[in-house]
Amino acid sequence: GRAAAAMSRHSKHSNDRAYYTNKERKDAGFAGIRKDVLGTDCFLPFGYCALSLKPAKDPVVTPEGWIFDREFILEHLLKQKIEKQQEAKKYEAQEQKKARKDAADRQEEETKELENFRRVDQGLLSEDDRHKRALEKSSNTAEAQAAKKLRQGELFVIDKAEFRSKSFWAPECTQSAAPSELKKVDTTTRCPMSGKKLRVKDLLPVKFEVTDQKMLDEGGGRGVYCCAVSKHPITHQQAVLIKPSGIVMLERLVEDCVLKDLRCPITNAKLKGKEDILKLKQGGTGFAAHNEVEAKSFSMIRSWSADARTQSGHLPRAGFVGLH
Repeated sequence: GRAAAAMSRHSKHSNDRAYYTNKERKDAGFAGIRKDVLGTDCFLPFGYCALSLKPAKDPVVTPEGWIFDREFILEHLLKQKIEKQQEAKKYEAQEQKKARKDAADRQEEETKELENFRRVDQGLLSEDDRHKRALEKSSNTAEAQAAKKLRQGELFVIDKAEFRSKSFWAPECTQSAAPSELKKVDTTTRCPMSGKKLRVKDLLPVKFEVTDQKMLDEGGGRGVYCCAVSKHPITHQQAVLIKPSGIVMLERLVEDCVLKDLRCPITNAKLKGKEDILKLKQGGTGFAAHNEVEAKSFSMIRSWSADARTQSGHLPRAGFVGLH
């Protein structure tokens, strides 16, 4: 029994093998999964702009329910549009360059064909090629005379430019890969959170009811906005937007207060149907019952900089930010 226990312990902690065991790779940090439980501070409270991470001064919502401050989302869409237009211009310039190159290649092929035809035509008309033999003989004689003056193994012609073009130690002559070919650019702007198509006219205005004006003036907090019907603070509960009026209320009250008459309970605005009720993104909390609170980071082989970045400190604060 002692021998078996000693063998199993030795086998578990053995590090003299010709390959890395799974335990050794994990101990070295080359193949492992880091897990961390995210707290409440890692999630965005309800009603905050997903770009500025602050309470929205002029709130608008996307068709997917993401809340933004109008100033920040318009600035983001404008920047995105300019970048896409610049990429589209680069793509057009690339396509024009390719078209010019193709036209030049076709012109060169046509020129070669005409030149070959001309030579064949002249050869058929004149069989006197004594001048050709004379030229070949003179060139061979010149090369032979020059070759006699060279030592054995010495090059007859030295093209220094060609040698320099292959010199990896000369910075100006270092070989470089051809630039990657650009793909056709989709110029439509997209939501920074959902990645779906988003236009300015798709943004819907929102009218939040403030629970505590003093809290909002000091920078906001959880529960700073409340339901327009029940006046209960909205933290993690599912809230909805009534599109015709822009009123925000809790989803559990929609059945009794909205769907019966299809009217907004605050402004009495008429609804077309359930399509005028939009679910808003919920506020996050540190409880597993409300949202996903565990973050994972898997890495196979890291560089020193990446290893230092992932192992030092803690995981990113915002839950929607990637771990690497």
